Amino acid sequence: MKIGFDVSELAAESPGGVRTAITLLLEALARYEPDLHVVALAPREVAVPRGVRFVATGGPTKPRRWRDSSELREAVAPLSLFHSPLLAHPEWDGPPITATVHELPFVVSHRLEGFAAAVRQERWLARAMAHCRALVVPSEVTRRQVCAVHPGADRILHVIPHPAPHVDEMQHDHESYLLYLGRLDRRKAVDSLLEACARMEDGKLVLAGPHDPERKRKLEERVAQLGIEDRVQFAGQVDDSMRQYLYRRAGAVALVSRSEGFGFPVLEALGRGVPVLVGRGTGAEETGGDVVLPVDPDDPDGIVEAWTRTRETEYRARVRTHGPARLLQFGPERTAHAYAKMWRDAAAG
Repeated sequence: MKIGFDVSELAAESPGGVRTAITLLLEALARYEPDLHVVALAPREVAVPRGVRFVATGGPTKPRRWRDSSELREAVAPLSLFHSPLLAHPEWDGPPITATVHELPFVVSHRLEGFAAAVRQERWLARAMAHCRALVVPSEVTRRQVCAVHPGADRILHVIPHPAPHVDEMQHDHESYLLYLGRLDRRKAVDSLLEACARMEDGKLVLAGPHDPERKRKLEERVAQLGIEDRVQFAGQVDDSMRQYLYRRAGAVALVSRSEGFGFPVLEALGRGVPVLVGRGTGAEETGGDVVLPVDPDDPDGIVEAWTRTRETEYRARVRTHGPARLLQFGPERTAHAYAKMWRDAAAG
């Protein structure tokens, strides 16, 4: 069985959850499902994990146009099935299509990503319901979001959590700062983290990840208004070594998103024994289970209370014990086998 896999997202300049999910899944498939022939496809050459066959199809370089191009159609014609790791999948009468729905923020609020993005996601989901043999979601939270829009979606939905990221060392040598890794968009509730930092006298906050210049400028203005310039650091995009360093020194990690489908930083932190604050009712809370501290993303005082608790010796000891065990529940072997079964069932009709 040969599966075409859209890896055009790996050409993006800034890393993110989707790129991480694609890379980890391909690594897991190559290791644990060697009899499943996965062909990674993109219009131009991109780096893929070792053991994965890659084919540059040519054609339009913009992923949206490429997904409906004749070049891609020709490349997938001899394959059993095509998988899109995004809702933005092609439409054709060729091999069956499956796709991944990471999250649907517009179900929480149209304001999180803007009305245009909400309309686009809703249209993509409608197309997916009409054209895909199966849809994969990484959490029960996302499954409920899909079903809120399409009540009959359960017939094609498969809840398959992402594989755990690589964690090589336990946390130690911590400082008191709260670490956030991700984009600065409204969905991530960075504004609430700033408010919480201002209310915590000795609170220090490090914001790492791809920083949109305009969004960063607005947040810097808010930092100045709150008078916490000396306690907030905009670290920007960091490489792997700096990412490791930030985790190792962090007192706690925050992913208090208003909407989150999974949350890789949750597992990256727990695997190192670092306490984590997450948005209540999100996929990040589901990923962390009872080891993390859920908070209302719009309640800075609640964030301060949870942040304070992460400093308690008893709680930190609990996270050091149970955090790495939580990471192990998202083994790559389990994810690889679940995807392989889903694809075989989808190809069989």
